[in-house]
Amino acid sequence: MLDAVAEGVYVTTASREIIFWNKGAQRITGYASEEVLGKHCYDNILVHVDTSGRNLCFDGCPLQKCIETGQRQDTDHIFLRRKDGERVAVYVKVSMLEIEGQRYGVEVFGELREVAGKTLADKLQQLSTASIVDELTSLYNRRYVDTILDQQYGLFKRHYQRFGVVMIDVDGFKEINDSFGHLAGDEVLRTVAAALKTGLRSMDVLGRFGGDEFIIVCPLIELEGLERLSERIVHAVQHAVLSSPGGVQTPREVTVSTGASMIDYKDKSAADVVARADEALYRVKRDGGNWYALN
Repeated sequence: MLDAVAEGVYVTTASREIIFWNKGAQRITGYASEEVLGKHCYDNILVHVDTSGRNLCFDGCPLQKCIETGQRQDTDHIFLRRKDGERVAVYVKVSMLEIEGQRYGVEVFGELREVAGKTLADKLQQLSTASIVDELTSLYNRRYVDTILDQQYGLFKRHYQRFGVVMIDVDGFKEINDSFGHLAGDEVLRTVAAALKTGLRSMDVLGRFGGDEFIIVCPLIELEGLERLSERIVHAVQHAVLSSPGGVQTPREVTVSTGASMIDYKDKSAADVVARADEALYRVKRDGGNWYALN
């Protein structure tokens, strides 16, 4: 019967493990049931955020609150990311179900444009996008990446789910700005951002960390995977083709330095992982750049 409903419906245990996923949820999100069953909603599969950019899977999950309090939670201003990367404005209604002393969370969601109209849904989506996306590169911004880092550290502390961080810095970026101008520098950043997207897994989070520095947060990865990713990044950027929009002169090629690190049991926060990756990155830059190092 629930598969006949147009809306998305999924059910979780009290620990937020997904145990049911209907066809409406598959249609709206692009994820088939076999891709989500057994996982947890806090695994950030759908990247639920509100209009301020707050990641609800990590901070303020309505489903978790409903399970804890037994009170229904409704909201019209939530956004999810489909499997193909498209962000969709949705309404969410969450109820708690208790069977034989066990609590379950039931979330029903649908596309907001179907009930509120396309204009309003698109306007809300623009507000949400502006709060988590870097305008120049269209990557996630520092604020959102910091949220993901905190979330991954929390998952590590609770479930020993390891993650890694890759830091990327454009070689000689100041000289590029000085020699070719800031418009050329902007084009370099856009080109590097596009090159970094190649070879990423769907669960990896790529963002602009600030200035000419980028970051990739890599859940469920080991050191060997970080090394392969770092090498792919260096080669992808090295072979990227720079355009000259509006006649703006740009350098013939651009390279990056990359540093990577894994979460360690002695780390007090995700910032410790980032700091080690940064140390590795600057070792590469001191040695001339255009390569990678692990720490």
